[in-house]
Amino acid sequence: MYHIPKDKRSEQSVKLIYNGLISCLKKKEFDRITVSDLQKESGVARTTIYRSFDNISDILYWKCDTCFNDSLFSSMPSLRSSEMELAKHYFKYWMEHSDILELLMKINRFDIIYACHMKNADALAAQYGRLPNFPSEHGNYFIAIRTGFTVSILTAWLRGGRRETPEEITAIIQEQLVLLQEGARDDKKTD
Repeated sequence: MYHIPKDKRSEQSVKLIYNGLISCLKKKEFDRITVSDLQKESGVARTTIYRSFDNISDILYWKCDTCFNDSLFSSMPSLRSSEMELAKHYFKYWMEHSDILELLMKINRFDIIYACHMKNADALAAQYGRLPNFPSEHGNYFIAIRTGFTVSILTAWLRGGRRETPEEITAIIQEQLVLLQEGARDDKKTD
């Protein structure tokens, strides 16, 4: 867990720590990085690192949460706009800020972005409201499905060479949804 006070000095220290982690990763594997390494690379006191983060992974959780906050609450289209417009906005943000995604892929820690997505889903619902005509008891499945889709899509985009635009990604999603709907209709016909 991370504990970042809401003041400019603390926020600047945390950014230095994150940048120090990036520098450390150029020299060492993630699992071999120590707080001493972070302190040397970032120039931030060990006590500040320990006060801000319970462990080194928490630096990545903080960065992902920061990105989610930016992507979900800065110039986000209304939840009442089309699903594909929301998806386009989401993918556009992450494609423009893919450095953290690439880092998580490099160290095989996509569980972090998944956990942050699940955590921030409640903040999204609080900010924009729950979807109308959607049973609340299905909420966890709704979030899990969308989280799995988005994380998997971003992973495929990175591994595929980052060629597609957000518009192309949403077109691919629409194509797949049509196929799923057709499959569901075919299943109902055979029942």
